[in-house]
Amino acid sequence: PASDGGSARGAASPQPAASSPTPASPETPMSPPASPMVPEADVYKVYSNRSAAYLQLGLAGQALSDADNCIELKPDWARGFQRRANALEKLMRLEEAKDAYKRGKEIDPEDRVLSEGLLGLEKTMAEIERTQAALSNPDNPERDKFDIMLDWLKEGGAKFPKLYLQYYSADFRGVHALTDVPKGEVILYVPHDWIMTTDLAKASAIGQAIKESGVELRSQHSWLAAFLLYEKHNARSFWKPYLDILPQHYKNVPIFWDDDEKSYLKGSFAIDKMRDRIDSLKREYDNLYKLVPLFRQFRHEEFVWARLVVITRIFSLNIKGTKTDGLVPMADMLNHKRPRETSWEYTDDRRGFIITSLTNMKGGAEIFDSYGRKCNSRFLVNYGFSLSTLEFESQLEDNECVLKLAIPRTDPQFNIKFNMLERKNIVREFQIPMRYSEKKTREMFAFARFAHAHDKELLLFNSDDGRSPQWETIPPLSMENELKTLQMISVAAARRLEAFDTTLEEDRALLADEKTYPKYTNIRNAIIMRHGEKEVIHHFRDLYQNAAPLLSLPWKDLKKKLNSKQNGMTPWVEDYVKHVGTF
Repeated sequence: PASDGGSARGAASPQPAASSPTPASPETPMSPPASPMVPEADVYKVYSNRSAAYLQLGLAGQALSDADNCIELKPDWARGFQRRANALEKLMRLEEAKDAYKRGKEIDPEDRVLSEGLLGLEKTMAEIERTQAALSNPDNPERDKFDIMLDWLKEGGAKFPKLYLQYYSADFRGVHALTDVPKGEVILYVPHDWIMTTDLAKASAIGQAIKESGVELRSQHSWLAAFLLYEKHNARSFWKPYLDILPQHYKNVPIFWDDDEKSYLKGSFAIDKMRDRIDSLKREYDNLYKLVPLFRQFRHEEFVWARLVVITRIFSLNIKGTKTDGLVPMADMLNHKRPRETSWEYTDDRRGFIITSLTNMKGGAEIFDSYGRKCNSRFLVNYGFSLSTLEFESQLEDNECVLKLAIPRTDPQFNIKFNMLERKNIVREFQIPMRYSEKKTREMFAFARFAHAHDKELLLFNSDDGRSPQWETIPPLSMENELKTLQMISVAAARRLEAFDTTLEEDRALLADEKTYPKYTNIRNAIIMRHGEKEVIHHFRDLYQNAAPLLSLPWKDLKKKLNSKQNGMTPWVEDYVKHVGTF
């Protein structure tokens, strides 16, 4: 899910459609494909071939429409029923697909394609049935709630025949495959009217009250949060089956941690992120409470809960060319993993949300989504988990640290630089990843170069229009300046490490002890967070030592070293040296 959103319905009834006209169903029969080259008696074959072509393009709805037209024109032709069965399988309507195969075999019992298709489908359906029976978990105290939610989705037209929900604990659940899933298969469909969109929230009674109050929201997520609370307070809400399965608490999210758990984050900039989040939520709540009378029925704790529901489950959607956000039941149960194994989108053709497999998946395997590339500080503060670089090496590229740099007041040209900075911001903090090619990292290097620039070097920081320079575009100025830049960053990194009570090596030892620090626990997540942060800090502390000797090499020798597969450099040192070059 993406990161950082009329009267209320009393009786349970479907969500009203958008104000724009509902598009024709992809299953609506289409006009016969007219062609002077096709005799009227053979038009059914054209429908059959076009149905197969549509299916190859992933347009199962259109494929089904053409298959039905083919059957209407030639009801005694088995191939038409095969086309119908193939399309229905893709649309996850397995019982109907089974019936189509059988009707085709009644016409031609010897048809090998129909026989193999029916056999394969029956095998899949039997495996699904066996797995569902075996997975009935009496230890799940919330089983009834989830069964009600799944039935509610199915009654609305949602399709997910090869998926099941796995209960791990009160705080952890996941989505698994009931049977093997091939690459490129649509594994979940949720219709539009069962998606809780920001537009729906804005059109509701609470949304209109917020609009009319003129309050300026700090976050667009507050629209959906307010709507969630408004519906949660309505015992007859259409959304009740979905609301009932949402977590009742978020004890894994750091803003709810106790003091002992928080102590494991000492020295980490995640502490500041937590404080900022707590302050922002309180300000948003106070503003809404003050200006929106209808909102006053909700307590601050409820609002915080609702905002966490939104941030941990929201999807960015594009509906008929309009960008919006929404909560998608069932889809929001998928956990995070990189590289991504599924893709998702809202499709106007089917008027709903679909998830498609990007790899072949084994029956029983967990189905994952990717929440995108993020630093552990965002994963932890927003979602309540961290990814260890000892298990997920790619996370090393996404983790960040915060370093503080300042223009030295002892600099003979301090006043000139102070004025160039418009007499402010001589001390700056940078939240940066290890990769030099990232904009944020280049901005830090440019500020450090500015801090040590002298005489003519300062001219590079003056823009023609008198405005502040584009910091990320400032290249190395000289060998002397670049070495001072690296030294400045190294000192800042060493100073940052002093804020922690443990070393990087000690954190690694703690993470190896899964008995004392079990997986998925808050304390372990805190250790993972600070461990990943320290890895980034160590890189910047040691960059001077690792890179300085390389900068003095002749370019020919450096290029040869960079082209060697065993050059002794980490990817991050190599990235810096490639961009900076030699002097």
